Amino acid sequence: MINEVQDLGQARRIARQLAAEEGVSEARAEAYADVWYEAGKDDDASTETALREHLRRRFAESH
Repeated sequence: MINEVQDLGQARRIARQLAAEEGVSEARAEAYADVWYEAGKDDDASTETALREHLRRRFAESH
């Protein structure tokens, strides 16, 4: 089952959940999710999995 991210609120919830799981900044995770969502996502990568991968990459790049 593909879980498309339907709205900005859902993207932020996913970001907060990932932040709690990974022990990273919730505010930064939400900001990264906002940018990802506002940029229109990739048409072929607008799933929860794609967002989680994007967030992990962003945090990895910041270290």
